[in-house]
Amino acid sequence: MSTILIVDDEKGIRDGLATAVARVGHRAVTAQSLAEARAKLAEGGTFDCALVDIRLRDGSGLDLLRELQAGRHRDIPVIMATAYDDSERTIEAMRDGAFDYLTKPFDLPRLIATVERAIKQRRTSEAAVELAVESPPLVGRSAAMHAVWKRIGRAASSDAPVLVKGEAGAGKKLVARAVHDYSHRAGAKLHTVRVDASTDLAELRAALASAPEGGTLLLDGAGDLSPAVQSHLGAWVAAAPPVRVIALARLVHGVAELSLLPELYYQLAVIEIAVPPLRERRSDIPLLVSRALSGTRARAISEEAMAALVRHDWPGNVRELFLCIRRAAEMCRGEVIDADDLPPELAMPATASEPADHYMGLPLREALARLERDLLSAALRRADGNRTVAARLLGIPRPQLYTKLEEHGLSERKPGPVGGKAAS
Repeated sequence: MSTILIVDDEKGIRDGLATAVARVGHRAVTAQSLAEARAKLAEGGTFDCALVDIRLRDGSGLDLLRELQAGRHRDIPVIMATAYDDSERTIEAMRDGAFDYLTKPFDLPRLIATVERAIKQRRTSEAAVELAVESPPLVGRSAAMHAVWKRIGRAASSDAPVLVKGEAGAGKKLVARAVHDYSHRAGAKLHTVRVDASTDLAELRAALASAPEGGTLLLDGAGDLSPAVQSHLGAWVAAAPPVRVIALARLVHGVAELSLLPELYYQLAVIEIAVPPLRERRSDIPLLVSRALSGTRARAISEEAMAALVRHDWPGNVRELFLCIRRAAEMCRGEVIDADDLPPELAMPATASEPADHYMGLPLREALARLERDLLSAALRRADGNRTVAARLLGIPRPQLYTKLEEHGLSERKPGPVGGKAAS
């Protein structure tokens, strides 16, 4: 039996979590405040894991995390939790040594699995810390982006080389910048070196020599280098240079466009961060649109236009979306971007295997609601009814999927054909 310290200022949550961990054979010790948690720790008891809410009435759970990491309790894996979508706090928590970061309302199976992993880590004395959050330039609340924030936090707590891979326009440089900004090297320079197939050995040596000692070298285009130059770069990285190395790797539709030599790949990919394409995190598009509107003369976007943006596949990813919004803001006649202001390929529904005629003639809100229901049904069909997989396909957390299924009356049904009528 393991002992779990639960720190939350809401009695219902404390009791619910205590019951959940007891059901899987663990003992729970609860505290409603930082002061009470500190007192429990001072009593000398042994805790195998701590589950701590970030926002408490007498302070921040992050303070308790830092105290645990700095003192004799540093071996206790700490899982941070919050009801707020606070990416800044997530990255801070991961950087400062949290084991994981969960959001409320809790997905209990995931929470229990995370607790079990934390206990296993403590028992085996593994030092694998995995966590993090979003850097200010990054935007997104999808499950796919939450995974990226965790990797950023893990990378920021290390000096190991990092390989950031993703399609053009997905945000690889923003991720690299976040790793640097949240690391202990943040006060030093982030130096970017762009190389390509024409870069010879002498040019590479000169570029590497210009890297700031104690800072971070961002290497863009290493996969374009000739095999001989790649070999030299791999040897340089293996020699532990006085800089942190972050390399970017381009993907085309999820496949490496230009390959790194195996010896160079293994030197660079000690930590690997995959940046998801926008089509795999469509639920983030409204947030990105809001950010893209900043600084333009447009102040809002119509529901019809937003539906078109969410429907599009965005081969150019976030970069293409931002350019589209800025152009549309210049084209719109007022302060609201409408579907007519978008490029023709977006303004009209994309060709699909199912026609959209059954949406015609409906009020826009009803049409959008039916479209959402059809997307949920399609995701469930593709996932063979597996809701975890369906949530991943839609780029939303599993609890949000459950809520949407309940809203559309799909929670107890097998998905029907797209656009089909509900059974009477």
